[in-house]
Amino acid sequence: MYKLSISTSGEYISVAIFEKQLIASSNTKSVMGSTSLLIDQVDDVFNKAKLNKEDLSAVYLDIGPGYYTGLRIGYSVALGICATLGIPLVPVEVFDALAFSAHTSLRKICTLIDIKRGEFAYCTFRPVPGGVVRENDPLIVTEQVLKAKLSDDSEKKLLVGNWNNLTDKTRLDDSNTKLATPIFVSAENIFEIGERKLISKEFPNFNGIEINYMRDPDITLSKGPLIKEINFYD
Repeated sequence: MYKLSISTSGEYISVAIFEKQLIASSNTKSVMGSTSLLIDQVDDVFNKAKLNKEDLSAVYLDIGPGYYTGLRIGYSVALGICATLGIPLVPVEVFDALAFSAHTSLRKICTLIDIKRGEFAYCTFRPVPGGVVRENDPLIVTEQVLKAKLSDDSEKKLLVGNWNNLTDKTRLDDSNTKLATPIFVSAENIFEIGERKLISKEFPNFNGIEINYMRDPDITLSKGPLIKEINFYD
């Protein structure tokens, strides 16, 4: 069966369909979250894959942290698909997806997520056989605090995630800290963690899923209808 993977937490709206391997994907840069854009991308990857939505067995969703509007849109669309089709919705945190994608390195992995207002969500991981483990709970840091943390840490480490959104990157890339990829979370990154969770059945039901905003939103979205009607049947 096929799985749909969705990431909307950052500057890119990313959608992909997998069986055992990637079947089709779409990545579009979007400064402002857009429900219609996400729905169009979902339709696009199904058309590329020549599949129907009824072929899905699960949806893997990026639950943040990241941009509030994008996260709400991703959650609403993913929940609608899963509720309509009666399939599992598997939540994946951005930290885990980014760190796992970089875990082939022997270095410690530092993940950085832009959450706007000049602040970043930051978390560190240590590589272990077959994956990574968190070293600490995620923190909210400014650029100055981040630089101090990296400078005070003499371990060899990779910085992945939204480091390209920092205003001054020149002082970060030194003998101990290497700027690395991925620089944004994609649907492909989300799939890697989502697939493991689905197999092990380590995920909550719909009512237990919580979006990881890490702070209060800049705006409050209307609880009215979505911008575009969602038709889940071809």
